[in-house]
Amino acid sequence: MKRLLAVLFLLGISLSGEAREGFGFKKKAVDFDRTIPPATNAGSRRVEVKVDSERGSDEDDARTLERYISEHILAGGGTVADSKPEVSIAVTIDRLESHETWETYTEYEQRQTGTKQEWNESKKKYETKPVYSSVSVQKQRKVIDAKLAGTFDISAKNKDVVAGSLDDSFREKYGEYASAPAPSTVEDDLLKSAARKIAAQIVPTTERVTVLVPRASFEPLIPLAEAGQWDRYLAAVEAMPPKKNPKEEAFRHYAQAVAKEALAYKRERADALDLLRAAQSHYDTAAALNTDEELFRKGYVSLLSSGNIGSPTSRAAESVTRYEKWSGGTGGGAVRVASTTPVVAQAPAASAAPAGKGGMKNQTVIDLAKAGLSDENIILAIDGATQTQFDVTPDGLIALAKSGVSKAVIAHMQKKAKR
Repeated sequence: MKRLLAVLFLLGISLSGEAREGFGFKKKAVDFDRTIPPATNAGSRRVEVKVDSERGSDEDDARTLERYISEHILAGGGTVADSKPEVSIAVTIDRLESHETWETYTEYEQRQTGTKQEWNESKKKYETKPVYSSVSVQKQRKVIDAKLAGTFDISAKNKDVVAGSLDDSFREKYGEYASAPAPSTVEDDLLKSAARKIAAQIVPTTERVTVLVPRASFEPLIPLAEAGQWDRYLAAVEAMPPKKNPKEEAFRHYAQAVAKEALAYKRERADALDLLRAAQSHYDTAAALNTDEELFRKGYVSLLSSGNIGSPTSRAAESVTRYEKWSGGTGGGAVRVASTTPVVAQAPAASAAPAGKGGMKNQTVIDLAKAGLSDENIILAIDGATQTQFDVTPDGLIALAKSGVSKAVIAHMQKKAKR
């Protein structure tokens, strides 16, 4: 009888764990490249780059920084020209210097400092035993300091676009067994960082971001995410039937959001913005369906990870805002992100409220209704949202009704919009 109960108990754990969607105790993270639109709409066609130095000793560094900036502009799809520029970048290096020093510090180590006589009862005699104590040890470590100071100014069509500072510094200590970089390497890294900062004002740049992916029934799809095959990952998730449990359905929406966000950064601006809005809507829906899962809104810090994982909703909202500004700008020379993979995901419904800095929109409510939530649950989700951006124009109301949103929910959305 006891054996039967044990088997049933283990079977119950297995079945409940298998059915429960989530990130799991052991989180699984994957990376993708995030495209960051330029900070301004100055454009990046026929860009003139000039870097000067206040000190003659920095002349070679000025030429190096000029080359790095030009390389970033070309990599971002812009063009560089020495005459008749449409955009001018003027940079001044005030100072670039580095040096290395040695400092003495104290560490404490357990070392043998003597012996003692200890009685061994089994052998009936005294034995000599070592005595260990904490001993201070003087050690040396290398300290590398580097500093870059300067300014930059960007103008387009004889008008100032943006100006800023290049100021940056580096300081790191290296112990006896650590490999320290040469000061010249540190200086070069500061120049590369400055070049990226300047180029990011007029061309798109990329950064590597880490995201959590759901496990349980999504486990077989993780290799696709790890391989960067987000189109196949998205197609597989969309082929899954909706989960009956709203809290588990939330993870299906979250998985779609991650895939659409990753795909967006490979698309041209218009397609990217549509996908990012759809991703943001999926993130909001996931958070509304499962309010207990904090990782839908908050970041994640792992002791085993070299970097932290940011908030997915905040990241998507920031990307939507930046892409809206990029797409609506008048800088005719702004570049387009090359499309390398066929678009699998569909753009969100036309009735969705315009994306802003976040919050619940028409498409979120439509997704909740399609997930099978009751009117009461949807209204509670609306009231619990930190922000709402509902489109209650006649076209918006018609689209909501055609999508299966009930009259009671639509009426509540109208009241919310009026407030």
